[in-house]
Amino acid sequence: MSFLIQFPRVHLDFGAIKALPTELAALGITRPLIVTDQGLVKCGVLGKVLDTVKGRNDIVVFDETPENPTIAGVERAIDVYRRERCDGVVALGGGSVIDTAKAVMVLANHPGPITDYMGKPDVITHKVAPLIAIPTTAGTGSEASRGAGIHPDAHSRGSGLNSHYIVPQVAICDPELTLSLPPHLTAGTGMDALSHCVEGYLTTSDNPIGKALALDGVRHVVANIERAVKDGQDREARKGLMLAALEGGMAIHMGLGPVHAIANATGDQGLHHGMMVTIAMPAVLRLMADHVPDKVQALADALGAKPGQSAADVVEALNAKLGIKPTLRALGYKGGDIDDMAQDSAKSHFLGRSPYRPSVAEFKTMLTTIIG
Repeated sequence: MSFLIQFPRVHLDFGAIKALPTELAALGITRPLIVTDQGLVKCGVLGKVLDTVKGRNDIVVFDETPENPTIAGVERAIDVYRRERCDGVVALGGGSVIDTAKAVMVLANHPGPITDYMGKPDVITHKVAPLIAIPTTAGTGSEASRGAGIHPDAHSRGSGLNSHYIVPQVAICDPELTLSLPPHLTAGTGMDALSHCVEGYLTTSDNPIGKALALDGVRHVVANIERAVKDGQDREARKGLMLAALEGGMAIHMGLGPVHAIANATGDQGLHHGMMVTIAMPAVLRLMADHVPDKVQALADALGAKPGQSAADVVEALNAKLGIKPTLRALGYKGGDIDDMAQDSAKSHFLGRSPYRPSVAEFKTMLTTIIG
């Protein structure tokens, strides 16, 4: 069975942000709500975007998105949207911002709290507000995906939205907006993009275009992430990572897998999601190599593995080069009930199209290694 990959209309290049006024008009958005966060206000990125719509007095800004998207953040944003009588959303930021904006696009024309729609794709209809996504990190791929992770609060495991109706209509991917991203976030978000490409490729989904995009995304991460971390002003590397993130977002349409099941089960302490998934990747790849060796070998080839080097070895070595901690405990994770986390991982919705569903015991073994 072939699975749908739905593309937004994409602008990807330096200066792409100049397309914003045209796209607002094309979608019929006359009073947009820009959803962003304080970090992007302080570093001047919001100002650069507002410069493209200079002279308009119908732009509303919500800049209180939390570091991890929460129900409370969504409620504050939709309150502003309704109070200001907005008719469309512009998401300016990383995954937290874009995921919050996706929740706003749903609530704009759907009754009730956002919890009525989390984990219930069939109740989300076409009656959503239009959304333009402008990513400022090269990692989550939310600008092209059909999902949005929302946490009950900053220290709870996430649930989320899933529907082809919440794929942004437009993705404006301007690498210029990522030049100020610090090295540790460049590393974490870039490896997040790699995880989407890796797990999307491994899924059972039958979509040759999607598989090709996933492998191409892997190659672009490997070719550019060390350069971008070392020199944030490397424009070619920044553009390559932004392309990889977009391809990763498209790969998510095919599904994810155990890496994200583990990251969600341990995602209750506010740690950076990208760091968590890349720490989890080697253990999962080693398990998958026993069950889908041909697919894992194809990933190893795309990763540029040397003779005798596995896909897991390459990811592990790349993490070390980027200064990413080897375990969650070294990252600051305070531990938890591994039995509970293994149970939670084993029943995760992320395993729906995994080529192999690890047992609770296998998750416990991997978690012991990953947490450290």
